[in-house]
Amino acid sequence: MSEPYVESFYRSHRDLADFLIANGQPTFAADANENFRRSLILAIASFFEHEICEIVRSLPARHARGNPFLTELVAQKAVARQYHTYFEWDKPNANKFFSMFGAEYKAASQRKVDEDPDFKTSVQAFLSLGETRNQMVHQNYLQFPLDLSSDDIILKFRQAQRFVEYVRETLLPAEEQEEVAPAAST
Repeated sequence: MSEPYVESFYRSHRDLADFLIANGQPTFAADANENFRRSLILAIASFFEHEICEIVRSLPARHARGNPFLTELVAQKAVARQYHTYFEWDKPNANKFFSMFGAEYKAASQRKVDEDPDFKTSVQAFLSLGETRNQMVHQNYLQFPLDLSSDDIILKFRQAQRFVEYVRETLLPAEEQEEVAPAAST
């Protein structure tokens, strides 16, 4: 994942806010912080959307030997403008997303959530960031009451990364670990 871009975005803002405070500009620092929190939510949500869509887009290459028909079908019907349908953002779980990949994947993922509190936290952080983004964008961006500090937001980002890593590792396992069963001949 390219999380250094989000981390770099966060660090550059922190540097700006620190500079403004150090130079006697607390009002400008407060304004910068207010604007940055909103931008950070959008940047993170956009980053995660890109990452999840790239994983889904890569499935035919990994599991269907790059079949051009399946590749195009996935690109057009499973990825293009579909990310918002992958999750029930207002729910505290990713069951809808997990179920897209079958009952076995959903059950295994639910077990992981139940057995690993840190993973459960990562799923909840991911969904919380997505839900906050949706609310902010659809409920008057500038006046939406955003109750998270930039430090809270970056913490959720760091927690949520584990969810995306899990999705990548389970849906796109390393080549050497993957064994694709040959198609049955009839």
